[in-house]
Amino acid sequence: MTTDSPTTSPTASGHMTIVFTSDWGVSTGVGHAGRTHSKIERSGDKPVVRGTVITGVLREQAMLAARALDGAEEGKWTGFALWLFGQNPDGKQGSDPHPRHVIFSDAAPASASAIPVHDTVSLSIDPTTGTARDQFLRFTERAAPGVLTGTFTLIDEAGAEISDPATIKAAHFLLGVAGLMVRGIGSGRSGGDGECTVVVSDKDYVEIGRQDAKAADALKRILTNQDNDSPTYSSEDVKTVANRLRSLTCECLDTNPDAPNLPENSPQDIAMPCLQQSESGSTTWYETTLDVVLDTPVVSYEVPFSNEVRSLDFLRGTVLVPWLHNFLRKKYPDSDVVKSAIVSGDLRISDALPVYKEVAGLPVPFVLENEKVHEDKQPRTLFNRHIPIDDQVCGDHTIPTRGSYLFVKSNGAPVTGWIGKPSLIGRQSTAINSETGAAKDGQLFLVRALPAGLKLHASIVMSERLLSELRSPDATSEASLLTFDLGIAEQPAFLGSRKLTGTFGRARCTVGSTFTEVGSTPPPVEGPVTDEGTQASSSESTEVVSLWFTSDVLARSSALGLGGSVEDLELAFRRANVPVTVVRESTDGEPHSRPDQDSNDKNRKRILTAIRHRRVDSWSPRDNAPRATRLAIQAGSVIRVRISPDDLESLKTLGHIGVGELTPQGYGRFLVDSPLLAEATLPLFKTRSKSFTAPTEAVS
Repeated sequence: MTTDSPTTSPTASGHMTIVFTSDWGVSTGVGHAGRTHSKIERSGDKPVVRGTVITGVLREQAMLAARALDGAEEGKWTGFALWLFGQNPDGKQGSDPHPRHVIFSDAAPASASAIPVHDTVSLSIDPTTGTARDQFLRFTERAAPGVLTGTFTLIDEAGAEISDPATIKAAHFLLGVAGLMVRGIGSGRSGGDGECTVVVSDKDYVEIGRQDAKAADALKRILTNQDNDSPTYSSEDVKTVANRLRSLTCECLDTNPDAPNLPENSPQDIAMPCLQQSESGSTTWYETTLDVVLDTPVVSYEVPFSNEVRSLDFLRGTVLVPWLHNFLRKKYPDSDVVKSAIVSGDLRISDALPVYKEVAGLPVPFVLENEKVHEDKQPRTLFNRHIPIDDQVCGDHTIPTRGSYLFVKSNGAPVTGWIGKPSLIGRQSTAINSETGAAKDGQLFLVRALPAGLKLHASIVMSERLLSELRSPDATSEASLLTFDLGIAEQPAFLGSRKLTGTFGRARCTVGSTFTEVGSTPPPVEGPVTDEGTQASSSESTEVVSLWFTSDVLARSSALGLGGSVEDLELAFRRANVPVTVVRESTDGEPHSRPDQDSNDKNRKRILTAIRHRRVDSWSPRDNAPRATRLAIQAGSVIRVRISPDDLESLKTLGHIGVGELTPQGYGRFLVDSPLLAEATLPLFKTRSKSFTAPTEAVS
């Protein structure tokens, strides 16, 4: 059975089939003491070919094919290959960067069972004589011949799928030719291992092969016997399948393709209208939920350290904004309000924090302390230094609690919950020498990432103007506004750093269909900000409330420099037209106490202001370079402020949309007078790492 030419245009995603006709294996560089010197890459118990390896071999062949299509001079095909695969590793330093626009997933066995793995024995070679060393046997893992499948996706700079038909067609042609040119994958290719056929197309050739008369019997024997220790099919079966799939691909490839035009990389012209306000001058905001489930490990960018690619233990809103905004722009292509939703401030998204047993986490406030030497018992008691607490309750030997998350049930009395954070997973990789294509000596590096299966929770805040633009035109009632479905349920997304390797960055996102009104905020102050707001809030008719920052805050300095001081924070609130005054200790150094508190008690000093800072860096995929470093007030900081009662509701609403800089990207969120800060002690259980990714019903 043969396939007819497709009548529809190819899509931005497609299938990839690898048929190994000899023993193969992608080595990890790590052995097993006393047994194996070199192990192969696995996903669970199945041998796999990582997306990074597939990208490397296809890039090499795609560049050769592009140069052959262009002829003597470098032309459109070469430029298109660079655009598709990213920066040319042989390019001159300082040349224009090219972000990658194709992602390959890991290739796993096509059948439900694993391809059998066995050990091979060889001798270590003396580099000086070229002969075998005495007593130097080497045991290397190898996988049996078999069929592996994966996927590829064409994306733009924002991480969304490409929709231009001409670009998709040219990419499918170049990837198909490059796949047919690959002759080997993995280690040991000079000794005959890794011989394979790679088929890249918009069709699932495994399903086609099952129905093809020339390959169905051989493919059936391969797929049904891969779970045996010794496969019963012959090498001829594998070669039959490989040759037939190669011929099917050649039949579908266009022999006279049009030279592609490079897609425009310049940003679209975006109108930047001012925020639409009501007659009172305020803006009404609505909030819904965003749930993220990681299908593969995800690297949330943090400053690299030495040979370690580090990751945060949460996803910044900076990672989620491009995906969400691009999705809305494609769904509403004719809406100017949607196009400018980020720059105009109508669309905001918070950081995605980990979820434990269906409870969303919050960064531990820096006013909590725990016993320095505590007994190994559950639950552990945390002491709140933000309120007066007797030494007999707390004791003198306590230390601050930092670097974790609180997972507390909101409707529990007494307070119950957990404290901890998800454990990052590590994967060791080797840098590749661009000249030889082999591993560089001594260039191992470690990549840390959020584990697959982790659930995260964020919130999306929209202005009334944007939400009215997204809903159906005939839905005019307030009830229809609050129950609007954006149609984002289990949508695939590519998130974080190193997502273009295929090994990292795949997730599923779901947006809630119910919006909750969070209140209104006054228009921001235009022009230079004075101290009038501080003077007004210092009057006698003020209230004192506590602010707990649940995300980092970028408070711009009044001078040209790094911000983040208490004065900078007050200035940020005044710019938002919600003036506050941070309550500091009195001039005699004694802490402020409650009106009903005896001044002669021996309570320890209260912590009214607990602020820590951290460096915030990010990476620009468009410029292929790091962005400028910022100094942020770290999530978990706590302050106590005075505010006018008339501004209290605006302050609570401001906590949902953020204060300071880059608030659409999740910075500047805070809680006002959280009930947790009113508890003297918090008995919390310690989290377990496996419970972050295991189903709730499976966790005892």
